[in-house]
Amino acid sequence: MGTLLIEEERPVQTCRFTRRAVLAAAAGGVATLGSTALAGTARAAAAPPNGTVRVFWLRPSDVANDQRYPDGIAGVMRESRRYYQQELGVTFTLNEPVVEVVAGNHPRSWYENTPNGGEEYWWVVFNMQQELMSRFGLVSPDSRWLCVGEISAEKQGVSGGGGGAGWVILSGHDADGAAGIGGNMNRWYGGMVHELGHALGLPDSSFTDGTPMSASFYDYPNCHFNQTQKNGIRNGRYGGFLS
Repeated sequence: MGTLLIEEERPVQTCRFTRRAVLAAAAGGVATLGSTALAGTARAAAAPPNGTVRVFWLRPSDVANDQRYPDGIAGVMRESRRYYQQELGVTFTLNEPVVEVVAGNHPRSWYENTPNGGEEYWWVVFNMQQELMSRFGLVSPDSRWLCVGEISAEKQGVSGGGGGAGWVILSGHDADGAAGIGGNMNRWYGGMVHELGHALGLPDSSFTDGTPMSASFYDYPNCHFNQTQKNGIRNGRYGGFLS
């Protein structure tokens, strides 16, 4: 699988970001994210077409390049695309290469330990998201793309991630899982389907109801969107991205 390695993209301007984490009570303790940002940065050269899903793997400066990660994340995204087609009759569009590999500006410890927001749970993924937004001129929500970011950094037992407002932002255990380091792949397929549901505007289910918006995603692929969820995706902010 081809990947795009990005080493030296820098914004023309810098900007100050604000964001708000919204934690939703959910079966299985799944969290969602909502964030907003004002951006005045330059867009990356040769950006993918609008209406597609941009997928990033951010590799901290002291983490070696490992092709298992972009290949594995691409595989998770392709399976998620297939599942949405199965469930809704329409699905999202990925780019080629699927994953943009970003050489991070900082070592892993910086992403893990630099405060960003009130809860340490979010520091790693907020630091990643802020860097991606600054370097690529992204905003949240972004009318041009759905954005997925994964980073190979995580403070064990603390760091997490989630989805919302057109974004999925995930920390090290999800990146490891996609790369085949962390058990059955269905766990990581189901997790991505769940977080993409949040990015597309769905809330968590209030109980384990057999849909991927509940803890039933751990039983992937034996979970299915209900009609209300299907309507919510089709009629949501990003419904027009699906074809």
